[in-house]
Amino acid sequence: MKIIVFGIGGVYSKVKPYFDKKKAEITALVDNSRKLFGTLVDGHMVDLPEHIQNYKYDYVIITSNHDVEMRRQLIGLGIVPDQIIHYRDYMGSLPAEVPAVQTNISALGVLILSNDFGYHGGPIACMKLAHILKQKGYRVTIAVPRAEQEFLDETYSKEGIEVAVIKDLDFLSRENLEWTDEYAFVFANTFVMTRCAIKLAQKRRVYLWLHESVDSYAGYEYWYEEIVNGLANNQLIIGAVSDVARKNFLSIYHVEKNIGLFPYGIEDRFKENDSRAENGTTTFTVVANHVSLKGLDVLLDALQFVSAETGNQCRYLFVGKTYDSEYGRMVRNRIDKNAGCEYLGELSREKLFKVYSETDIVIIPSRRDSLPLVATEAMMLKKPCIISDSIGTARYIRHRYNGLVFRNEDRKELAELICWCLMNRDALKIIAENARRTYERWFTMEKFGDRVMDAVEMLKTADKEI
Repeated sequence: MKIIVFGIGGVYSKVKPYFDKKKAEITALVDNSRKLFGTLVDGHMVDLPEHIQNYKYDYVIITSNHDVEMRRQLIGLGIVPDQIIHYRDYMGSLPAEVPAVQTNISALGVLILSNDFGYHGGPIACMKLAHILKQKGYRVTIAVPRAEQEFLDETYSKEGIEVAVIKDLDFLSRENLEWTDEYAFVFANTFVMTRCAIKLAQKRRVYLWLHESVDSYAGYEYWYEEIVNGLANNQLIIGAVSDVARKNFLSIYHVEKNIGLFPYGIEDRFKENDSRAENGTTTFTVVANHVSLKGLDVLLDALQFVSAETGNQCRYLFVGKTYDSEYGRMVRNRIDKNAGCEYLGELSREKLFKVYSETDIVIIPSRRDSLPLVATEAMMLKKPCIISDSIGTARYIRHRYNGLVFRNEDRKELAELICWCLMNRDALKIIAENARRTYERWFTMEKFGDRVMDAVEMLKTADKEI
């Protein structure tokens, strides 16, 4: 196979070792940089893209994160679209190193394709799904592109469910996904697995479970047309964890397709002695990674509107992963400088529940969140929640009945609710009781189990009935 590589930057440096694996013959390196034109790189004189037609080639490989613009440029130069390959798709076409998965699985085998495993919503929801399926008698395998070892260890020790870590899983070619044919049913968890779901749905029914905020769809523009066409396949069934997740998806992909609501469920870990909200210091807990959509800056700004006298009665615990980014550094700096705030870092599930046990009130200041797990866990544990009205949980909350709701990004209103909590402890206890009832109505594992089995039945249904 003769290839031309378009883009000689950092991505190229990471990808070039993979060209040998497919015995690809590089006939030219091209780049838009005039500074690189005529220079020698890896034994090739770098040329300009407008000269591509001077070379013999089978495919042009785009090795850059400016993929959409570069593809458009190549088509404008007369390159046939079928001869243009994204570097991620090229890597996904290489022979896949698939760990030994169950063979001869029988009719009770279920495969869940999921995003990277770690301590965040999608993987945790995935484990709840796997738990239900295993409980219903299915043999479950989860496949992911990457996994944090601590989460993987905790997952296996607790559930005993097989997790296969398969590099570039989300970009594997249909040929490299043939091992999935062994399974009776396939769930694709999160939008990250959409392209896998589309490829598999060419031969079978697949259930795609959406969780994402609108931000998560950035980075998939290159495959937009492919995704839109694939979503139209009636063998691809789509469910969303919340109405917000559904709206987020439809705001990007305008498909005429029924997308049902498929909220997750969580185990009941409530113990009567977990409830606090007693006299003394009131502990507010925030569980969120340090990214803008989680709105940590909104909360930190709100604290400036809380009087010193009131603030002395409060402490704020921050749990979640921080990042070496401008936003991450800003959040850490402000937490560290506030005497009432304490950063606990990213915690395992068991350590997080120990934090919950000393929590009075949970705050979710997110700018946008589909159905944050922390809000559901708070309701389950009979902890009052203060939430932004922009998150999916708001659909289940009535202000001052089973939770407290503030207008998204309204710092002063959030500050007022924090102060209100200190002055209305008896009312908080009633709110906590009602929050618990909300969990029992919507988010128990029993309720989730019913929804999961409905989804399995949809996977069994004949195409004409979908």
